[in-house]
Amino acid sequence: MNIKKFVIILIFFSLANCGFQPMYSQKDGTNFQIKEIELIGDKNINRKIVNMVGLKKNKTTDGLYRLTLNSSKMVEIVSKNKKSNATNYRTTINVELSLNNENKIIKTKIFSNSFTYNNNSNKFELAQYQKNIEKNLTNKIAEEIIVFLNY
Repeated sequence: MNIKKFVIILIFFSLANCGFQPMYSQKDGTNFQIKEIELIGDKNINRKIVNMVGLKKNKTTDGLYRLTLNSSKMVEIVSKNKKSNATNYRTTINVELSLNNENKIIKTKIFSNSFTYNNNSNKFELAQYQKNIEKNLTNKIAEEIIVFLNY
């Protein structure tokens, strides 16, 4: 009985202290020194992405990069019933990222994610669900931006 407890404790400590971290969990910024961040489009999405990616301005030296984020959110009706009431919606978030260095485009890419879901008769719950979907889609795009900027 004593040996079993010792083995379990040994396994627990060896796994807990192995130093494992997810590959893209480092959200402490990018390898780029950003002089200016221009945000166009949906302010909430842009702010969430800037915070999640860890983008920070650094105006101390010359030759830094200029980052432009242009985001948009679209909620559309996918299907209706016989009474022309919406039964399914799709929320799509698009973010166009552009990284410039002295009027020369270094990197540019459009990130897009969408999610289709059923209508809810309770409009408050539907609005909360749509906010949650927006948050999840923005998180996915932020992770893709981290990978894009660092590699």
